[in-house]
Amino acid sequence: MPVQNGRLPPLDLCGLPASLISRTTSRTVFILAPVAVAKSQQGKGLELKLPNYGLNCLRENSVDVALTYGDINFYSKVGFAQITQSVAQPPLALEHPEGWLGQSLTDKPLDPLKGPSGCVEALNSPNYW
Repeated sequence: MPVQNGRLPPLDLCGLPASLISRTTSRTVFILAPVAVAKSQQGKGLELKLPNYGLNCLRENSVDVALTYGDINFYSKVGFAQITQSVAQPPLALEHPEGWLGQSLTDKPLDPLKGPSGCVEALNSPNYW
């Protein structure tokens, strides 16, 4: 996917917001965010079905690593674990580094990613990080 004006173009992957943040010859990495369920629909099991759907879609599209930024108490339920910025450099400075989360989508471990990352324009604001 080509970088345009220093930014990655938006990508609609299986109808969910996903942003390619890194692609090398060995791994493709996406951030799956933001993922939310409308208050009127909460409590119906969608809270876990939505990120699981996104993760399965990423796997089906040969994505190697998924990252997100949020509450570890929630995202750990779908396989995310806290990571450090030395494992994966976030696109912007993190206000809450403890919310930087990742998981391997393959049978390989989540080894540190090399180089800088980027994100789509919609996420490219310090307000989200």
